Amino acid sequence: MSKTQFRYSQTSFRKSVLAALGLTLIVTFLVWLFAQLFGLRYYNTVTFVSGLIFFGFCSAAMIWRYLRKDIVLAVRPDGLFDARYSSEPVPWDAIKDIRLGRVENDFQLSVYLWPRELKADAEEQGFVIDLAPLDAGIEQVLDVVSGHKPVTVPNQ
Repeated sequence: MSKTQFRYSQTSFRKSVLAALGLTLIVTFLVWLFAQLFGLRYYNTVTFVSGLIFFGFCSAAMIWRYLRKDIVLAVRPDGLFDARYSSEPVPWDAIKDIRLGRVENDFQLSVYLWPRELKADAEEQGFVIDLAPLDAGIEQVLDVVSGHKPVTVPNQ
């Protein structure tokens, strides 16, 4: 693996799956409870299907990428690739600004894009790269990204 390509880390993957399982248990319990209150005949089937769908929506893409060892984030010469945002890298010329931010104890990069000509009246476009689940440290990601585009660190 290259020092410019990052995957999900095993520790954060486990935490995410446990959180998704916990949320699924809560949702399935509520579905089971309401299905019984409303007297649905096949409440166990309804509960199982709703839990399966909820868990799938919560974590299917993440589990698939982790099991396949897919690259989640890549800093390439032609642009910044985040599989959670797009299947193609975002060209460096399309990126207006990159800012390091913090949400609770986790860091993220906010990527702001130049407005497209077709959407001149639209608000500023962009996406957020969550750094917590990646298999690299924040410093390593910042070093690699800063080699192509400066990263703004706001005063805290």
